[in-house]
Amino acid sequence: MDIPTDVTEFTVNVAWSAGHADDPHAVDVVAFELGGYGQVPSDDEFVFYNQPASPDGAVRLSIDGDREQGIGIDLTAVDPEIQRITVGAAVDGATFGDVGALSITVDATEFTVATAVLDAATTEQSMIIAEIYRRNGMWRLRALGQGYDDGLGEFAVLHGVEVEG
Repeated sequence: MDIPTDVTEFTVNVAWSAGHADDPHAVDVVAFELGGYGQVPSDDEFVFYNQPASPDGAVRLSIDGDREQGIGIDLTAVDPEIQRITVGAAVDGATFGDVGALSITVDATEFTVATAVLDAATTEQSMIIAEIYRRNGMWRLRALGQGYDDGLGEFAVLHGVEVEG
């Protein structure tokens, strides 16, 4: 879908409910700012718990408890070389089949832009949840739910991040 031109800041919120109250699954929501070739220009464009914001400030991680995390995006701050922002997640010690459905909301300041539920995962340990991308001078949004049987490290490498062994 096209992102309305008057919406320049929003948050992609991801929530889940699986796990026992005292032992929820450890899900990490992440984001990658990708150039035209589908890779991060540098490791600095990988936003995750140890690096909660991109250098340009366009992408920021927020953690709202043990079952909800969000990626805040400011389209006015995105470097022109960035063509796509991929929002993903990885689960440690389990699979997304164990986690269950992910509830996705894309929230602007005054209204919700879009919602989705991703609930078909089985053996996947990492997943592309949504992509925000440039097309014909417009920003667009799509929910994906594309999963991988790899953990966070391999998922990051897939997007061009250099991960130390």
